[in-house]
Amino acid sequence: MAKSKSPKKSSEKSAPAGTAEEIPPPLVLTAAEQDLLERSLKLLVNIQTTPFSARARREGYTTDEHREGWRLLRIASGEEKPLDHLFVEVANGGVLQGAERLRLLQDVDAFENMWFPRTHVVIRRIVPRARRDAFEAAFFKNLEQQPLGPAVIVSVRTFLSRLDGLSQSSDEDAKKVRQTLVRRGLTEEKLKDVRDLLGRLEVGGGPLPQRKVSAAELAKAQQAQREALDDLRDWFNDWATTFRQVFGTKAQLKLGLTTAKRASAGKKEVAEEEDDGEETSEEETGEEELDEEEVSDDESELDEDE
Repeated sequence: MAKSKSPKKSSEKSAPAGTAEEIPPPLVLTAAEQDLLERSLKLLVNIQTTPFSARARREGYTTDEHREGWRLLRIASGEEKPLDHLFVEVANGGVLQGAERLRLLQDVDAFENMWFPRTHVVIRRIVPRARRDAFEAAFFKNLEQQPLGPAVIVSVRTFLSRLDGLSQSSDEDAKKVRQTLVRRGLTEEKLKDVRDLLGRLEVGGGPLPQRKVSAAELAKAQQAQREALDDLRDWFNDWATTFRQVFGTKAQLKLGLTTAKRASAGKKEVAEEEDDGEETSEEETGEEELDEEEVSDDESELDEDE
């Protein structure tokens, strides 16, 4: 009888379940997805009120459709996400999500937009003409302003390192540039505040929970949430298209089918269907009076993010 082969030993040890190396990154909702959740909630809450419920039923909006909307909203919003999943996300970089992370990135980006150009001109003002080009090129070597996003963390972190280099340098011009920047407001206290912002963006979080959550479990839950977001978008677009044809502009505003925006030039309040930052097809359906101000009703669907 042939001897049974012993299982081959894996050359790589598998990491224990729930470790930071194997878990997927937290699912962070985009601004368009947040808008979808808010408007779907507005529709679900208000469509059952007396002014709209009877007409909605005549258009085929049944109790089952209403329940389906709520089901999708709960999953898409993460309402049903287990607490253990949230613990793992927080412990592995999920502390900052959505609006809070965007706000911190905006603060870092504002610092970059202010002090990169100012440093350029200070160098050209302070450093003697014979070496200013070389000095500027050295200070800003591989260092450029970045668009709003994660890249500003790297660019600003590098910029702070270059400033430290100015302070520590024995070069007299370097010292003069740093002293001038301090007088202009780029003090050590200011730099500490920026380092704190960067630290909050880079921090990972606390310890993992006692119950280990596998990467597969987290990935499955995130996939379910992502699919619910897609299904909720389809559900909303389905009923939004139907209801825009039977409800007036005031009703559409209350149901979240259109949104009111103030146009600064003509000082008119324009009710329109917001897009997701992507291309949408729009069709004007007419105008009617809203609080004694002219309103145009632009129809478009909530598009899926590319």
